[in-house]
Amino acid sequence: ADPIGEWLEACERLAPLAQVDHLVLGGHKLPFTGLPKRMEQLIHNHHGALRRLQDYIDTPKSASECFAPLFKRSIGEGEYGLALVESVAHLSHLYQTGLATRTLRADGAWEYQRKD
Repeated sequence: ADPIGEWLEACERLAPLAQVDHLVLGGHKLPFTGLPKRMEQLIHNHHGALRRLQDYIDTPKSASECFAPLFKRSIGEGEYGLALVESVAHLSHLYQTGLATRTLRADGAWEYQRKD
């Protein structure tokens, strides 16, 4: 599975249908209008995170070591599980698109490294 790739593809496919006056009732925060701009931001944010992550994995890193470049803030105990899943998804996208390699460590964790 490539949830990041699928998310980006869905956003790019649906973006032309978005209109400024659409009322968005998202699962996070308050309802809003301005969907075209928000979709542009979502796409841009994920591409930015992927670029930061690709730069960061110049040496092998596990998913839990990649929080800083992805989130640009500290991850607390309550957010750790969600952050780990998001980190794995981004690293997996880099791997599946040929931008990173993946090696299984002796402890069973995957390490990812930028492919040059």
